[in-house]
Amino acid sequence: MKTIKKLNPIMALVAFVNSMLLISGQALAQATEKVDVNINADSGSSWYASPWVWALGVAIFIIIIVAITRGNSRTAD
Repeated sequence: MKTIKKLNPIMALVAFVNSMLLISGQALAQATEKVDVNINADSGSSWYASPWVWALGVAIFIIIIVAITRGNSRTAD
């Protein structure tokens, strides 16, 4: 049962050239410019940069989660 046909040499060449064009296009699309990033830019202090703000936010979040999951603990007599 030989149902597999050989790949036409011209079609193989077309597939090879097409794949090489795609690969070279991806390589040429890479940026070659040097990017200068200044992480020490002083644009003023932000409120979310303080650790105590994060601690307060986590504490409030935990209190809300505990209050929601605790439910109603009262019993009806």
